[in-house]
Amino acid sequence: MAIKFLEQDQLAAFLGWLAEKALVVAPVKENGVVAFTPWVPGTEVELDVLLAKQSPKEFVFRQTETYLKFNYHMAPAAEVAEGEAAAGTTTGPDAPLEAPAEPAIPYETVDVESVVESPALTIFGLRPCDVRGFVQMDNVFGGYGGFYFDPLYNAKREVTTLLAVACRDPRSTCFCTAIGGSPAGTEGVDALFTQVEAGFTAEALTAKGETALEFSGFADAAEAQSGAADKLKESALARLDAPFTLAGIRDNLKANFEGQGWHELCMRCISCGTCTYVCPNCYCFSVNDELIESSGERYRVWDNCFNPLYTEETSGHNPRMEKSNRFRNRFSHKFWYYPDKYDSLLCSGCGRCVSHCPTRIDIREVLRVMGSPAGATAPAAGPGVSATTAPAAAEGKEA
Repeated sequence: MAIKFLEQDQLAAFLGWLAEKALVVAPVKENGVVAFTPWVPGTEVELDVLLAKQSPKEFVFRQTETYLKFNYHMAPAAEVAEGEAAAGTTTGPDAPLEAPAEPAIPYETVDVESVVESPALTIFGLRPCDVRGFVQMDNVFGGYGGFYFDPLYNAKREVTTLLAVACRDPRSTCFCTAIGGSPAGTEGVDALFTQVEAGFTAEALTAKGETALEFSGFADAAEAQSGAADKLKESALARLDAPFTLAGIRDNLKANFEGQGWHELCMRCISCGTCTYVCPNCYCFSVNDELIESSGERYRVWDNCFNPLYTEETSGHNPRMEKSNRFRNRFSHKFWYYPDKYDSLLCSGCGRCVSHCPTRIDIREVLRVMGSPAGATAPAAGPGVSATTAPAAAEGKEA
């Protein structure tokens, strides 16, 4: 499809046109913080700040989401008696002249209603690394490899259009190229916008993207505009260095499973879970029931692997009681457990976990150390512990 061009002063009209058919979400600055927010006319979209504090995943995979409603009640005696009488009625010559039903005893029963809400949604202004987070969650919730299929997530994902904007000015914390991404990456993107002088070039990549670009304000991009967009993409890509190498990282994480380095690196960690909540890729949740008198809801809510009770079993046993074990799980999950199951990485290199960690723990440093061959740059294992101990029996993998 031809590259299109949208003038800057047509952006509000474009979003208004989209809002006629779907809920539109875009990055907006409020009180100095950029966050993805439902767009309404008159709202100014913030694209000069590279990343919103949190990714827009919460509009598809919600922080708290009710998926069942239930109600306990007593079955009326008359209904029970009628049902039992019907079940006990016999016909034929041996049938008694009268078959009075025994008095029924009311019993408690429950009505259950599933809740799946999936209004049409368009997210504008997210970055390619944000979109890659959706792609990775698609694997988990979409039945990849015959695993779990989540109807709540997929109902929302199916009606969601992702209109990404290429990065012009990567931050020092960005490392998307290290994990196979790009400031102008197109994986999972429905249409890619690039900010150039006086407006945006736009390229549709899917049928959803083509539908979005049917807005009358788009024109075919001039050669100069397309050329400017290409130069901007090349410039942004050239500014990023790979802070670590992926070659052998999975095997090295296995080899360093019992390494002392995990303990040393996690000393600053306060188990707040901030890195998991701002991450566009993390998807862990817990399930809760809430009952008020006879009515209740079953809902899921975001959880994080730094939570000390995250893996506690009903027996009281917790295989990750130590903070260093939970710390190890986060990075091993992203670069070892998840790749083993889904043949992909659970990281898009956005760097939010680096910039928002209150104690400045850097995932790039952790991977440089613990993702290196045992005995090379990684700290030596503790006394009596082999750095190459096979981990499978020591701790179960995450999904």
